[in-house]
Amino acid sequence: MADYFTHEHFKLLNEWKGKKRDKANPDQNHAYEELKNAYEVTKAWADELQTRLFPTGYVDVRKRPTSRANTFFPYNWARIYPSKDSPKALAYTVGIGHDDGFVVKIDTVHINDGDSVRGEYLSLRGNYDNTSPFVAVLSASDGLEKTFAELVDWSVDSVRKFSIDYDELANKLQLEKPQGDEALLQHFDGKPSFKTFRASWTSQESAAFCKLARTVHELGLDWWHMASGIEVRFGRKNPDSERAVGVIGTIRGSRTRTITLRREIGELAKLHREPFADELIETIVGALSAEPENLEDLLVTETGREGLWPDQLRDDPAESGVDSDGNLDSAQADSQALNRIYYGPPGTGKTYQVSRLIEREYVQKMSLVSEDEWQSQFISENIASLTWWESAAAALYDLGGSARVDALLSHAFMQAVAAAKSANKNVRNTIWGALQYHTVETSEVVKMSKRMAPAVFDKTADSVWSFAGEWEESCADIIEMVKAYRAGPPAAGSVHRYSFVTFHQSYGYEEFVEGLRPLLDDDTESGAIRYEIRTGVFKELCRKARLAPAQRFAMVIDEINRGNISKIFGELITLIEPDKREGAENEISVILPYSGHHFSIPPNVDIIGTMNTADRSLALLDTALRRRFEFVPVLPDTRDEEGAPLFGLCVSMDEKTIDVPRLLSAINQRVEALYDREHCIGHAYFTSLAKVPDGEERMVELSRVFRNRILPLLEEYFFEDWQKIQLVLADNQKPEAVQFVIEQQEHEQDLNRLFGSDHGLDTYTTKQRYMIQDSSFANPDAYIGIYQTLPSR
Repeated sequence: MADYFTHEHFKLLNEWKGKKRDKANPDQNHAYEELKNAYEVTKAWADELQTRLFPTGYVDVRKRPTSRANTFFPYNWARIYPSKDSPKALAYTVGIGHDDGFVVKIDTVHINDGDSVRGEYLSLRGNYDNTSPFVAVLSASDGLEKTFAELVDWSVDSVRKFSIDYDELANKLQLEKPQGDEALLQHFDGKPSFKTFRASWTSQESAAFCKLARTVHELGLDWWHMASGIEVRFGRKNPDSERAVGVIGTIRGSRTRTITLRREIGELAKLHREPFADELIETIVGALSAEPENLEDLLVTETGREGLWPDQLRDDPAESGVDSDGNLDSAQADSQALNRIYYGPPGTGKTYQVSRLIEREYVQKMSLVSEDEWQSQFISENIASLTWWESAAAALYDLGGSARVDALLSHAFMQAVAAAKSANKNVRNTIWGALQYHTVETSEVVKMSKRMAPAVFDKTADSVWSFAGEWEESCADIIEMVKAYRAGPPAAGSVHRYSFVTFHQSYGYEEFVEGLRPLLDDDTESGAIRYEIRTGVFKELCRKARLAPAQRFAMVIDEINRGNISKIFGELITLIEPDKREGAENEISVILPYSGHHFSIPPNVDIIGTMNTADRSLALLDTALRRRFEFVPVLPDTRDEEGAPLFGLCVSMDEKTIDVPRLLSAINQRVEALYDREHCIGHAYFTSLAKVPDGEERMVELSRVFRNRILPLLEEYFFEDWQKIQLVLADNQKPEAVQFVIEQQEHEQDLNRLFGSDHGLDTYTTKQRYMIQDSSFANPDAYIGIYQTLPSR
């Protein structure tokens, strides 16, 4: 911990403000650690002030110099609440800022600038300096000359001199005190069974539940009920959504109350139906509060909104499998299938959201994988795709080098291969054939005339098979694979439980489910080329999911709207519905047309897709698909507030500042008016700006983005209707020197030059010519002019 603030702290705040943190950048890592140390001084400062002025209050401090969007803050602060029941929306704050110096003030908390309460606050606050009735500012140089004790004394004196104190300001802003426990529980009592359920709680249990509920809510997460049984969940669930985005924990049970954590929270491991006890709740509350930014890694959250209560959300759909205590069976409760499509214009981060979801839900650290789960996964990924003779060699080696066919048949390797082969075969006869075809020529027992390379087996007179010939060389890769299987799961790494595919016009049922494929090297007596029925990527994923029913698997489909859905899914379009899955109430299986096998979809397979609305409208999507998926919009985010992707992003050049969020907002307002919302421009096109230093370098990057990405996209949207492009960029409202697209003025002279003076063309009906003005890309006024005619937000 630093003993006191330093000049370097202010320098680092100014140098890195608004920039995205890059853990590979050693300079940023140094800045992060130094500013984190500065937070310890800020906390000590706030603690001293709270002890001397507000002995019944408490301190709330972030202790992290980056936002939820992982960008550096321009300040370092802590909040002080005068008492336990102070309004959460108002606090004393102490801190340092890159250009403010040392500041003590009363400020609103989590209230946006557009809110009427914030407007009233700003009116009462007046200037952000020492003339304000509740702001005290000390320059960085003056503050650094003080000792820590002198800083605290200055802060105490400043607060005592505020002409409007905390309670008076809270009354003027009409801020309510936090709701009591009974008022909080009323959010849950809309479900009569829950109200009856909690009537049996002890006062300690009720207080513990309310403490957890309040912590979850203040972190911006949600609470909701299950449609059946006595169960409440917390995590993320959007309004009007049939299914939650993600569940962190559940509380269930009437006679015995338990809590389950489905995800790790910091160092707190997952929990399964642990007794609901005060000590455990304290641990969970502490883990949630310690590093709230970790919640961004747990769920796909909507930044910028408060947490919602059960009376503001729909219940999650009922799930089959209720235990004797009226609770959902955990295996079945976690197996509700998810069919979801993220849709939106280009550049809005659809793929990014999906990648985060995949990382959280379908990638498991090796340290959390049991040996049985790992072995099942290893066989599924490495063994099941082997040919018959290769799998026989692997099983034979694992059995010690000699075995009868019955032992090979019962081995997990052979069973996995048999399950994976789509053709109807007598497995015993197939294995016998594979062994005999690959028997050495010198065998005295096997008399089959036809042999196939490699020759690696032999058999004794009593039908015991073993390796022969140069088997070690021919089976080297197989031997290494079996050795890796025997060695068990590695200490590091992770297990991936998903498959990825991109749909396109030529993609079909054969690649997705099953189809005919040429077989160039097979265990056939003739060795001729033939066709076999090959399993597609989705059917293969379903096979893997059946081998690990306690885990969830995902089929990720990028650009799902670019494929022919009816052609690709075929009869599976009905089977993907959650209530038609294996083991569900309305389970359906079909007979696949190529293999003739019965097929159904496991309940632990989720289907997650993305679609670009600029490629094809959502309204044109296959109706059958729309009925079976929930759709999550991912729209351009032009907010300039904490947590937003473009928060604080600007480009400074020649003493002028380009406000990037306002720039994008203005463009999209005009695109929506001239075209539609589905063809707006995503914020991801501009996030690269945060990765380069502000000034000339960032200006060059902005020019590159506009020249190579934004203008070509607008050309595509408007089919080179340059007049509309001019309107989108406000070129019709700017001086010609700062217009991106200019109209050639000498139209008639140009026609004469092209066609001669006697061309007979009507200048009013011939197409006007436009050109891109290269000099505008380096001119800040060209960008500022896009939004300056619109009112600021």
